[in-house]
Amino acid sequence: MPSHLSADRPAAQSPERGQVDSLITQTRRLKGEVDAVRRDAQDDTTDPRGRWQRALCDLALHQLDDLDAHLAQLRDGPPVPPAPPQTLPPGESLLSRVGSAEWNLLTDEAVWSPELHGIVGRDPSAPPLTLDELPSLVHDEDRPRLTAMVTGCLIDAKPIDGEFRVVRPDGEVRTLHMMGEPVLDAGGSTTSMWAVLRDVSELRRSQRAVRETRDSLHPRRHPARPEHRLAVEPREATPPPR
Repeated sequence: MPSHLSADRPAAQSPERGQVDSLITQTRRLKGEVDAVRRDAQDDTTDPRGRWQRALCDLALHQLDDLDAHLAQLRDGPPVPPAPPQTLPPGESLLSRVGSAEWNLLTDEAVWSPELHGIVGRDPSAPPLTLDELPSLVHDEDRPRLTAMVTGCLIDAKPIDGEFRVVRPDGEVRTLHMMGEPVLDAGGSTTSMWAVLRDVSELRRSQRAVRETRDSLHPRRHPARPEHRLAVEPREATPPPR
């Protein structure tokens, strides 16, 4: 994603390509090792411990996949201008889970990457949504959260770091993690807002699976003491016979 800098922020130095390549190599080796552990995990679906182990491995693999993709972006630098929508390959890749956007407050213009269109299920040739239109994609319960994040960024120049759910045209619900910052002019006024939006739906599903399988290792016991107290209290409240 192209870097967006406020007026008083110096340009960051690019990391050495060799350093990033080394991190990518380590990440992919670790992915292979975790995958081997996943294959060795017990396949017995009736074993709670085995389900928990597999769920943890799946979560780790999702996180390592994302790390691999992000390091590749870091190594390769900002993307080149996107090809026309009709030439984009079909299907979904790791990099298509991450999109970017910028909203210009002075002109009310919006710029979305093709990946962001794909994440929310919009036609890449459709005009990107403005900040006022963006809530139309968001799950009803999460609109106040998005409004609070955007308001804090535009009014108080706070960075954005939060999640909300979007509802695609086909009815599928996706969870997005949004990170962004205001872009300031020389006088410190906000002129635009940029953001990176990452589809973390699979990651959150893996985390839920870990919680559920962990809970299955320690099933909750029926609390006997409160029931016992309820059974005893009526007898204790009855006066003893004379």
